[in-house]
Amino acid sequence: MSKLVTKVLATGAAVSMLTLPGLSPAIAAPSLGNGTSTDDSVSAPSDPTDSAETAESPNASETSNGASSGAEADNAAKNADAEDKTPVEATEVQLLNITDFHGRISESATQVASVIEEERANFTGPDRVGTGVLSTGDNIGASTYTSSSQNDTPTLDVLNAIGVQASAVGNHEFDKGIDDLTGRVSDESDFPYSGANVYDKGTDNVVDGLDEYSVVDVGGLKIAVIGVVTRDTASLVSPDGIADIEFGDPTDAVNRVADDLEELPEDEQPDMTVVEAHLGASSTDSLEDAEASNAEFKKLVTETDASVDALFTGHTHLPYTFEAPIPGEPDRTRPVIEAGSYGEFVGNLTMRVDGNGHWQTETAELIETEDKSYDSEVVDTVKGIVGDAEAKAKELGSEVTGTISEDITRAEKDGEEDRGAESTLGNLVADALKEGVEETQLEEADFGITNPGGLRTDLLCDDIYNTEDECEVTVAELNSVLPFANDHGVVTMKGEDVIGLFEEQWQPDDASRSFLHLGISDDLDVVYDSTADKGEHVKSVKVDGKDIDPDQEYRVATLSFLAAGGDNFSSFAKGDFEQSGLTDFETWENYFNKHQAEGKDVTPDKNERQADAADDVIDSGGLSAELTGPKTIKPGESADFALKTNAKSEVAGPIDVTVDLPEGYTAEAAPQSEAQSASASATDKAPEVSAEAAAKTITLDSIPAGESETPVTVTAPDDASGEVTVKVSVQANAEGPWWDDNPLPLAHEFEATAAVGDDANASAGDDGSADGGNADGGAADGGAADGGDSAAGGSADGGDSAAGGNADGASASADGGSADGTGSDANGSKDGGDLPRTGFETFNIVAAALALIVAGATAVTVVRRRRINS
Repeated sequence: MSKLVTKVLATGAAVSMLTLPGLSPAIAAPSLGNGTSTDDSVSAPSDPTDSAETAESPNASETSNGASSGAEADNAAKNADAEDKTPVEATEVQLLNITDFHGRISESATQVASVIEEERANFTGPDRVGTGVLSTGDNIGASTYTSSSQNDTPTLDVLNAIGVQASAVGNHEFDKGIDDLTGRVSDESDFPYSGANVYDKGTDNVVDGLDEYSVVDVGGLKIAVIGVVTRDTASLVSPDGIADIEFGDPTDAVNRVADDLEELPEDEQPDMTVVEAHLGASSTDSLEDAEASNAEFKKLVTETDASVDALFTGHTHLPYTFEAPIPGEPDRTRPVIEAGSYGEFVGNLTMRVDGNGHWQTETAELIETEDKSYDSEVVDTVKGIVGDAEAKAKELGSEVTGTISEDITRAEKDGEEDRGAESTLGNLVADALKEGVEETQLEEADFGITNPGGLRTDLLCDDIYNTEDECEVTVAELNSVLPFANDHGVVTMKGEDVIGLFEEQWQPDDASRSFLHLGISDDLDVVYDSTADKGEHVKSVKVDGKDIDPDQEYRVATLSFLAAGGDNFSSFAKGDFEQSGLTDFETWENYFNKHQAEGKDVTPDKNERQADAADDVIDSGGLSAELTGPKTIKPGESADFALKTNAKSEVAGPIDVTVDLPEGYTAEAAPQSEAQSASASATDKAPEVSAEAAAKTITLDSIPAGESETPVTVTAPDDASGEVTVKVSVQANAEGPWWDDNPLPLAHEFEATAAVGDDANASAGDDGSADGGNADGGAADGGAADGGDSAAGGSADGGDSAAGGNADGASASADGGSADGTGSDANGSKDGGDLPRTGFETFNIVAAALALIVAGATAVTVVRRRRINS
C-alpha cells in the first residue's frame, strides 16, 4: 500500500487554531479569508484542548482546514438501537467541490475563489461545523497558456491559496508521467492526491506517492475522501509515462477502502465518507439516462458501499446533480454531483446528520462563478498569483508567429466540441505534423494523423492574446491548441495497420466516447460506412490518390501519445516510432513560422478528407444511373453513348463523370440540339479530347432531379474491329465543398458495349440497353455481368442468355446499386466487403464545357481532378 502522506493545508498564511474557551469556530480562521462577512457563529461546546487528530494508517493522509479546534461527537447522542453515532452535536457540514479546472486561472480563478470565500463566510449557525474544499482532479494539464507556459505551477499555487484540502487524481495529472505526479506536482501541492485504483503493474498495491484516501478535518468533523480515476486513463495519456502502473476498477477500489475504514477502531473511524471519482456521466437528462450513458458511472452509483455518504464525479465536463438510491437501503439516497469544468461552477453540497447518524442532503447545487467577486484576503492573494503568471506568460507568449485567413476550428455540435466529426483544425494539425518531418533528420513521411482529443481550443481571428492585430496568431494561442508537449515523430507501419487505425475510430464498447474522428493530412482520402458492422466500416483508403497497399510500409507523422497506442488506437503500437527531437507544439509553431516567412496566411481546407458511404445517393436509392450505347460503330466513324440518370431530388455537385476508352478510341462532348435546351450555347460541340488519352473526366455542376442525360460521342479508329466497351465512373469531385455530406464518395462504374465493323449487327435493342445487368460484378433483375449465365434478363459482356438476354451491344445499369464490384444489388444494398474498385475515376485529362441535357440547360464545366493516378 502507499505510504502515508501527511500534509497540513497552507493558504499563504499561518492557520489560526486559537479558540475561545468552550467555543470552536464554524468557518475558516481569518487567515483563510472571512471576507466582509461580520456574522459570528459557533458550533456546539467542545473541549478546546481536543485536536481531533486521526491516527496514522498506511492507507490515508490527514489534512485540516483550520476551521475548528476539533469539536468531538457527544457519545450521549448515539441512537440506542443503532451502532451508528451522531458524529458531532453540530449536525451540518458544507463541502465545496471543483473538477476539471485545467489550469484556467486567467479565466476563472478569482471567480472560483470569490464563490468559495463567500460560501465560507455565509455558512454560519449553531448547527454548522464549517466548510471543506475538495477537487475531483484534472486540476492541471490541457491548461491555457498562462498556466501551461509555467508548467502549471501557478494553478497549484491558486488551489493552495483557496484552501483545497484533498483531490482525486484525474487522467491529466498523468500527462507527464507518474514520476512527475508523485514528485513535482505533489511537492507543489499543499493537499494530498488520492488514487485508490492506481496500482503498481501486476499487483494490488496502490502506487507509492498516492493515497487510497485522505482524512480532512472540517470543524472537528473527520471526513474520509476516497479518490479514484477512470480506467480510460490508460488510453488517455502517453503510455510511456505510465508503463509501470495500471488502473483497476474504480468502484471495486472504493468498496475495498470503505471496508477498511469500517474495520478501523471506532475512535479512528471517519464521521463521514465521500468519494471523489474522476469519471462521470455522458448524459444528464435524468439519473437513468446518466447511468445508461457510461458503465463505469453506473457501477459507481449503484454498487458503491452504503457507508459512502456522497459521490463527487468529474471527467465528462458536464454539470449535474442527482439523488441516487443507496444500494441495500431503499429508503435512503445520497447525492451525486459533477461541477462542470474550467471553474464555471463550484459544487455546493451541504449534509445534515439525522438521529440515526445517517447523513442526508440538505443542499446539492451548482453555483455559477461568472462575474463573481468577493472582497477577502484569499481572493486578493489569488489575484496576485494570476497577475504575476499573466505578466510572465505575456512576455513568453506574445510573439506573433503567423496569420490565419479565417477561423480554424474543432468540430462542433449543439454549441459543444464534437470529437466524432471532421474538423478543419484537426486536418491542419495533421498537415503540420507531416510537413514538420521535412525539417528534421528523419526521412519524409507519407502522411500525418492526429487525434481530436489533443485539440484543446480553436484558432479564431477575434481572439486577441495581447496587442496583436486581428487574425494574427501568437505563440500562446498556438500552445493553447496543442498544450501537451507530446514528442513528434514518425511511425513506420503496414498499410493493413493504417486501415486498422481508421477502423479503431469506432472505440471499444466501454470507452467514454463511441467514435473519435482522426485528423488526417491532405495526402489521405478515406471512405467509411458508419452503418456497417464493427470491423467492416472502412471501405477505401487512398494515399496520394492510390489505394493503400495492405502489405506496403508507410511512414506516418504523428505524436508520441498516438504512437504509443493512446486513445485506443492500438494499431499505431504495431509500428516503429522514430522521434524527431521536436514536440508537437514546436512542429506546429514551425509550420506557422514558415508560412509567415513566405508571407502567406494559414488557411483552413474545407474539403472533406473522410467521407461516409452511408450518405451515398446511389447506394441509398436516391439516384439511379445507366450507360446506354449504339448497336454498332463503324471503323473511323462516331456514335453516341449517354449516361442516363434519374434522381429523386437534385444531387449537389460537382460530380465527376470519368470516361474510359480502349486505346485508339477518342471521345468528345456530344452536340446539344435545340430540343434539348432552348438556352443552350451556340457552340455545336465541345472540344475533342486528345487522341492519346486513355480517359477523360467531365465535371457536372450537379445532377438535377428527375431524368437527365450526359451524352458522349465516341469515335472508333480506322482499323477497329470486334467490339468496343465504353466505361464511365461517377463520383463526387474531390475538390467539391463536401463537409460530412458527400453524395457520392465512392466511384460507381457503368459500361456499355457496341459491335465494331462495317457489317456489324448486334442483338441489342434500339437503344442498346439491357434489362438490367450490373457491370463489374453483381447482377440486377436476373442479368449476369462479365460472362455469367443470365435468366430472364441479359448479360452485359457476352455471357450465355435465356429468355431475351443480350450478348453484345448491351448497357449495364444500376438502379441504386454500385457497379464497382462491391457486390451491391440493384436495390442499392451493400455487403461491406472488399475495398471498392475506383481506378477509372483517378485518370485525368480535362475536357471543356459539356451541357447536361435538362430543361433550363444546367451548366456543366470540365475541371482538373484533384487526384492523378499514373
